[in-house]
Amino acid sequence: MSAIKKRKKHVSKEDVALTISSSVGEYGENSGTLLIDLMVDILSRLPAKSVARFRCVSKKWNSLLRSPYFTNLYLRRSPARPRLLITFQAEGKWSFFSSPQYLISDQNSNLVVVDNHMDVPKDYSFGVCVPVCGLLCTRDEWVLSRKRDARMMICNPSTGESKSLPKVRSRRGKVVTYMGYDPIEKEYKVLCMTIRQRPFKFKAEEHQVLTLGTGKLKWRMLECPEAHYPHYDGSVCINGILFYIAKTSESRECRIVSFDMKDENFKFIPIQAQLSTLINYKGSLGGIRLRSFGSMDGGDTSFELWVLQDFVNQEWVSYIHILPPMWKDVVAGTRVYVVGMIGTSEIVFSPFVKSNPFYIFHLNIESNSITRVEIKGTGPREGQEVFTFVNHIENVKLIM
Repeated sequence: MSAIKKRKKHVSKEDVALTISSSVGEYGENSGTLLIDLMVDILSRLPAKSVARFRCVSKKWNSLLRSPYFTNLYLRRSPARPRLLITFQAEGKWSFFSSPQYLISDQNSNLVVVDNHMDVPKDYSFGVCVPVCGLLCTRDEWVLSRKRDARMMICNPSTGESKSLPKVRSRRGKVVTYMGYDPIEKEYKVLCMTIRQRPFKFKAEEHQVLTLGTGKLKWRMLECPEAHYPHYDGSVCINGILFYIAKTSESRECRIVSFDMKDENFKFIPIQAQLSTLINYKGSLGGIRLRSFGSMDGGDTSFELWVLQDFVNQEWVSYIHILPPMWKDVVAGTRVYVVGMIGTSEIVFSPFVKSNPFYIFHLNIESNSITRVEIKGTGPREGQEVFTFVNHIENVKLIM
């Protein structure tokens, strides 16, 4: 007899409507379609913490708010309300803080108060990948490997969940990690590559990918057509394409590696610049080139902005942006790096290390104005490596 495969139950809008209708019926007679649609619309616009509280109303509400229909609707609407996300490790735990992003762009405010989302117990340090559609992944397992039970981890600050990933099997001691999202299949994937240090320093080998939400998690080997040396920082995922900075093995010239999250194919894009970081520039790939690779301070006077104008023909445009005179006094001796771009003209910079008080810097490249924004609510801790992200979105999907 042929084996019968079990299929995942698809929850449609009609199924959700019936669930809400039954639930509303418990409280009154208004269970019509109009009220049902209105409730779904209202619930999908609430903060993630409010959605979590409503899950406790009843079993039917809990089923509704965990359904694929609702979680996908919530995720589609979340980009309209992006958030600033700050995370760091201190006192044996990994803490997450966030605030609505529009507060940074408010020129009348120099203060943003963040809320604490979750704390994950961790007694060792690690890096963090750039968040993708509300999820984060720890980075570079070679740091974790000093601990016998160490694993890379996926976290969702909106739900307070975390999940350890299978250990990468390799004879190499170092692993570079990136995370992306395929909007077509609605799948999160973690891309990792082991690093060979001798005789080639930081050469990527053993490319592997892991897909979340597919039952038992397992790393799958991939073929990469070109040897390269990935840069640890500087990645961005745009419309299902993951981009990261690398160098070629022969010329050591800078390359941008693109990895299609759906087809799982690598491509290499040449660029005549040593970029420090990548950004989402109005929906296109953008990059920043700094005088001092990776960071700036008050002594800098300009930076280069590169934009991939034509992805198919691999054509770039660039220009030099002259910083405003007040940059020197506002930033002063603080070493900052580019966090990303919000809106169509605003670049955000953050220090590498947590301080008290803690400031981020907001540069409007159209008006060429710089604003220092104090971040309150993260506590009095100082000296920890801090990871700051913009355009973070809330996601109520539970990690499976």
